[in-house]
Amino acid sequence: MQMTRTWAAGLAAVFLAAGAGAAELKVATVDLDKVFTAHPKTQAAEAELKKAEETIEAEMETMVAEGRALQDEVDQLRQAARDPMLSEAARAERKAAADEKLIDLQEFQLRARRTQETKLKRLREQLMEQRQGIVDELMKEVAAFAQAEGYDLVLDSSGMTMNMVPMAVYASPELDVTQKLIDRLQAGGK
Repeated sequence: MQMTRTWAAGLAAVFLAAGAGAAELKVATVDLDKVFTAHPKTQAAEAELKKAEETIEAEMETMVAEGRALQDEVDQLRQAARDPMLSEAARAERKAAADEKLIDLQEFQLRARRTQETKLKRLREQLMEQRQGIVDELMKEVAAFAQAEGYDLVLDSSGMTMNMVPMAVYASPELDVTQKLIDRLQAGGK
């Protein structure tokens, strides 16, 4: 709520300054969500992410197979421990082996879960770093575009306030420069 008030107060000050005899305010809107999605680096990062996810998935499938094999060993040893044809000592020996194998299975499952959590955390961190880098570059590009085109104010039409209200409640379609910005990015920022 405080951020919304601050933003609204800042915007009001800009409009008051414009109305108080300052030069005409040139405003544009841009759908930064569309621009972010269309950015070549976003598409490359998504392809890289998909590849990393597939690698992690393959590793996890291998670990699941290993876990199933251990579970099968535990089941076989438990079944053997119940064999009435064996002596009491042999059944006790098989039961002890099954218990040991069960401990191995539980330790393996814990390691597998930790490995998966670690890899997914690393992947999320990498994704956040890449996204932040792209966002930072976008902000610089929007500023350079605004300066080159003579805009005083550029509003994100895809943005929402903390109350989940659109930042730009209404904007004339003529103010939208989304496609111009996308074209500029795809042309290499020229």
